Amino acid sequence: MALVKARKIDGATPAAAAEGGDPLAWLEDADPAQRRRAAHVLGERPDAVPALSARLAREEDPSVRETLLTALVRTGTAEAAAALVPHLASEDVGLRNGVIESLQQMPAAVVMPEVAPLLTAADSDLRIFAAQLIGKLPHPDRLDLLAGVIDHDPHVNVCLSAVEALMESGDPAALPVVERLGARFPDDSFVAFSVDAARRLFSGA
Repeated sequence: MALVKARKIDGATPAAAAEGGDPLAWLEDADPAQRRRAAHVLGERPDAVPALSARLAREEDPSVRETLLTALVRTGTAEAAAALVPHLASEDVGLRNGVIESLQQMPAAVVMPEVAPLLTAADSDLRIFAAQLIGKLPHPDRLDLLAGVIDHDPHVNVCLSAVEALMESGDPAALPVVERLGARFPDDSFVAFSVDAARRLFSGA
């Protein structure tokens, strides 16, 4: 009887679709559909975080990338947060934005310890991303961390990002912190505008 060539099953290659196949191996499959399937399955396996993160760094297919990010979010572990944070320095805007959104969906308690150190990074853009992200994390250290930025960061744009983050938090206790920025940069019109906007916001005007 003639041999019949094996067919793909629901987008999977024969090896990947075979019963008992290793989803970790599927992450390197040539078929994007199979890589998506692998990421979906591995979202239930915290031990797969290193492999998911490594694939994310190389993945070019947008739908696979999204599934990889979702898988890392689903683990909800500190290791997953630590795996995502280095991608904040990526030159790929799409990847960077996806990572920011993913970190916002994870427990603040596991994300904050990984993101907070970036507030002292040498790269001012990275400090800006960190301030913006911290402002969205419902964590008890949020105000103190952003206050430290406003009081000490030498780059006015980083400080303004911290002001914006504090305003988005909606915590009136942030107003005295924001007002201190005006004293640090008394001749900066953008700082004056931001401080005034914070006063209006927190006074309910």
